[in-house]
Amino acid sequence: MKRSALVLAVGLVLLLGWAAAAPTQTRELVVAAWGDPYEAGWRKALVPAFEKQNNARVVWVQGFSSQTLAKLRAQKDSPQIDVAMMDDGPHRQAAALGLVEKIDRGRLAHAKELYDVAFEPGDFGIGFAVAAYGLYYNTKAFADNKWAPPTSWLDLYRPELRGKVSVHNIANANGLYLLLALNKIAGGTDDNVDRGFAKLKELVPSVVTFDKFGETPTLIQQGSTVIGTWNLDRVVNLASTGVPVKFVGPKEGTWGHKEVVTIVKGRPNQDLAYKWVDMMLSAEEQANTAKYIGLGPVNRTTKLDPETAATVLYGPEAIAKLTIPNWEVVNAKRAEWTERWNKEIERR
Repeated sequence: MKRSALVLAVGLVLLLGWAAAAPTQTRELVVAAWGDPYEAGWRKALVPAFEKQNNARVVWVQGFSSQTLAKLRAQKDSPQIDVAMMDDGPHRQAAALGLVEKIDRGRLAHAKELYDVAFEPGDFGIGFAVAAYGLYYNTKAFADNKWAPPTSWLDLYRPELRGKVSVHNIANANGLYLLLALNKIAGGTDDNVDRGFAKLKELVPSVVTFDKFGETPTLIQQGSTVIGTWNLDRVVNLASTGVPVKFVGPKEGTWGHKEVVTIVKGRPNQDLAYKWVDMMLSAEEQANTAKYIGLGPVNRTTKLDPETAATVLYGPEAIAKLTIPNWEVVNAKRAEWTERWNKEIERR
C-alpha cells in the first residue's frame, strides 16, 4: 500500500473511532411554567430524571399562566417554547387561539392510568394535577368559643362570625370560585350569576377584607379573621408553621382547577416534548409533584405517603367531589363579572 493511502486509511479509522466514542449531542427542551417554589420543586426529581433519561437539558422559562399565554401569543409565528404548563383557564384560551398541538394519547404510556378529569376538550393538552379551593378556619378560635367547625360555604354567613371573615377578590381564583359556588347553591347557571352576586351582597357586612394583596395569612395570625376562603396548599403550609388553621372542603363541593401541560404548535422538538408529558403523568412523578409542589395527582395508580396525602386532593372520592368551572363561559364573562364585582361588591 502506498504511503499516502496508508495515511488516509489510518486517518479514517481514527476519525470513525472518535465519532463512535463521542457522546450524542445534548438536546434542549424549553419549558414555560411557574417559577419558584414550583420550578425548585420539579428540579428536585422530575427535571434531573428527565435530563438523565433523555440526554437533554431543560431550559425553564418562568411566568404565571397569564404570562406564559402572552408569550405563546407573541411567539405564534416563531415559537421558542416546546412545552407550556398553565392553569386550565388560560390553557383553554391558548387552545382556542390555535397555539398548542392536539395530544395523541397513543404516544403517552400513562394516559390509560388517568382519571377522566385529566383529559382536556379536544385533547389540546392534558391535566397533570388538580388544585383545591374551599374554606379555612382557625381551630383554636372555634374551640375556645365552642363554635361548630364549618362544613358549608354558607357557614361564612353565621352571625357569630360577622366581622371575622376574609374572602378574596374576583381577580384571585378563590374569589371567582366563591362567586360560582354561591351561585350554584342559590340555583344560578353557568352563564347567569345574578344569584351568586345577590348572595355575595348579603355576605359583605361580615367581611373584613376582599383579599387581593396576599393579606390572608397575616389576618389569620393576627386573629383578625377566623374563617374564609383559601386554597388547600396555602392552608397546609401555614398550618405547618404552627398556626392553628385547617382546610375544609365544603359539603356542597370543593371548587378547583387543573394544571395542564401542553405541547406548543410549530416546534420541532415534539418527540422530546411527548417524553416530558408522559414522565409527568407517571405514578412516580405524580407522587413527586404532590410531595414537592403540593398539587393533587390525576394518575389513579399514584401512592402517596400519609403525610403528603393529607396536604393535597387525593383519591377517587376527593376527585369525584371536585367542581371545575366551565372555562369557556368564565373566560368569556370574566371581564364583565369583574366590572360588576367592582361596582356591586367592592364599591370603588
